[in-house]
Amino acid sequence: MSAKHNLHTAASIPAHLSPSLIIAALHDHTTALTLQALTTGHEKLPNTHLDTLKDTYWFPTDLHPVTTYSVKECITLLPGMGEWGRKYITFPSCFQDTPQGIKTRADASGVIVRAEFRVVRGGAAAEVEGEGMGVGDAEWVLVEDVEVTCAWWMMPFVKGKMEQAHRDICRKVVEKVEMQRRQEAIAKTAARGKRRVDSGPEGHVEVERLDTQRSELSVGPDDVPMMPEKITYR
Repeated sequence: MSAKHNLHTAASIPAHLSPSLIIAALHDHTTALTLQALTTGHEKLPNTHLDTLKDTYWFPTDLHPVTTYSVKECITLLPGMGEWGRKYITFPSCFQDTPQGIKTRADASGVIVRAEFRVVRGGAAAEVEGEGMGVGDAEWVLVEDVEVTCAWWMMPFVKGKMEQAHRDICRKVVEKVEMQRRQEAIAKTAARGKRRVDSGPEGHVEVERLDTQRSELSVGPDDVPMMPEKITYR
């Protein structure tokens, strides 16, 4: 007999980030693959198993293709035992781009995890409820809905590991996009400053003016006045 467990998480999107930026980050599948707490590596596979494509969970695959990756995860079975207490597993993880974000499905040793990321409107009329800390009050929110299916006797362990892997992904996605935007802004500012100095006659005039000021302020050895050999006080 199988059992199911659902997890719903969300993170508010700052007003200075557009929803399209978050969706674009999700469509770059490395974003979700690298931000999961248990994932240690991934590799793109040439095709997706036909049985997986038959899952009614997907949007029509002819309109929204499914991309599959071979994912490696490290699971701690016995905390405090180092490598002896860890188990490494490899399994297929499928991604499908959607207008609002992505759908994913992972199949690992009798465990199926389906997770959908969506950028939705926040505010009083939004579907985001019970998140706390004012998440639902934001204009736009990134939400993740996860469903895990496995044998009932495995559920206590699987539930804990699934929540460990997915609990903070929404927040991490938003933070990653925000950090990238800051780095891009810094790079653009630095580039504009360099162009202002290096290009055009005005830039050269500015550089020459700075060089002239440095020359006027510099003092050579011949400019130092001679001091008397002896000073007599009266």
